Amino acid sequence: LTMGGSGLVSTLDDYMTFALMLQNEGTYGGVQILKPETVALMATDHLPTEVTPDKMDWLPSKGQVRFGLDFAVRIAPQASPDENAGTVGEFFWDGRASTLFWVDPARDVTVVFFTQVVPFDNPLQHDFRAAIYDALPDPE
Repeated sequence: LTMGGSGLVSTLDDYMTFALMLQNEGTYGGVQILKPETVALMATDHLPTEVTPDKMDWLPSKGQVRFGLDFAVRIAPQASPDENAGTVGEFFWDGRASTLFWVDPARDVTVVFFTQVVPFDNPLQHDFRAAIYDALPDPE
């Protein structure tokens, strides 16, 4: 695996500011940082059709996702209890130490989850996501 970088250093508050800017279509604190079209482009699947789920087997239990520019993008509802909870159209990224952020525009949810658990702990993320979605009211 050729790494594009060796990680990100940030504070929880700064990362949440970034995530909220994405949720608000590029605006934060009344300041337009990215155009809404740019955020939409980032959160839209850009993989070629020949890249099929069997070629992305390094994404266990993440759900049915493809990739936009910078994020994984959910393209189908949760198909089994083993998959992470989520909503079609959400976009997210996680990190080596089990960190996670996601934006769910349909449910108006933005989450930043920082932890330092190595190796990567998918059950931790799975259970955390389940707790968030279980606490939300049913979508209308």
